[in-house]
Formats: sequence, C-alpha cells, structure tokens
Amino acid sequence: MSALALTSFGMGCTRAYIQNENVVYEFTTRDVIRDDCGLLASAAPEDLWDGKLHISGEVVRLEYGLEDALLVGRFLDGSAADSDVFAMDGSVANVSLPGKEAEAQCFVDQLTLHMEGTTRCATEFVGVLSVRYEQRIQQPGCACQLWVRYQAIQQDKSPCGSSS
Repeated sequence: MSALALTSFGMGCTRAYIQNENVVYEFTTRDVIRDDCGLLASAAPEDLWDGKLHISGEVVRLEYGLEDALLVGRFLDGSAADSDVFAMDGSVANVSLPGKEAEAQCFVDQLTLHMEGTTRCATEFVGVLSVRYEQRIQQPGCACQLWVRYQAIQQDKSPCGSSS
C-alpha cells in the first residue's frame, strides 16, 4: 500500500462544524445558577467575558477574557445533526479575585473553568459555564463557585432567527 493511501485513511474523519471560528463572541448571562463571591459585576450581571473561538478538526479552543484563560476541548459525539455540542476546560494560576465579603480579596492558586456549549447557528452558541476557586491555603470567604447559563453571539451579529 502506498504512503499516500495510508495517509488518506485518516483524512475525512472529522465532520464540518457550522460554528464560525477565529472571531470574537460576546457572552451574556441567561441564568445565574450560583455566584458565591459575586464574580459577576453587580452593575451589569448579564455581562460575561468575551472570547475568541478556534476550531481545528474535532478540537475547539477559546481565548476567554476571564484572567486571559485558554479553554481547550472537543466536539462531542452523538449530538444531533443540526446542533454541534462541545466541552472545554481551562485554568489560570495565581490570581486575585473578589471574595464573599464586599472588601475581601481571594488569592487563588488556581482558577478552573469548564464550559459546555451547543451550536444554535453559525454565529451563536449557548451552554453552561462554571468557574471555581482552587486554593491550597483556606481563606475564610473564598470557597467560591460561579455557574451560569450563557448565550454567546458573534460580535456585531444578531442572535439566530432574529430579523435584524
């Protein structure tokens, strides 16, 4: 068997995903499930951090605005033909974040993020984001998690199905 034939076996194993890539998405909160330390701004709790989505085969990456986190994951098998489902994880080391009390600051060894998303159209996806404070030394008021249902829309675009 020729080398060309051997290399072509691996090609075509990934499907095409409709999600636009290499563009910035604006994330907004649709439902706050949990926000122990008030990580969301009290003035605009619907505003989350923006992110730039990258897709390479089955691998999906997001440059996310919360402490410049990089989330990496993959598209999941078994999703419906008209909606692609993915999951990503990331972490950032040694950050300072707000605590439960108004003036408390938490020095976190690691901030872990998990994001699940479902494509609604080429310019929009929705899902759940969780953020967790990981600390080696216990700090009162710093056992915190954020869980939100979000909507991500490509910057300068309208939500799927809108007429604008």
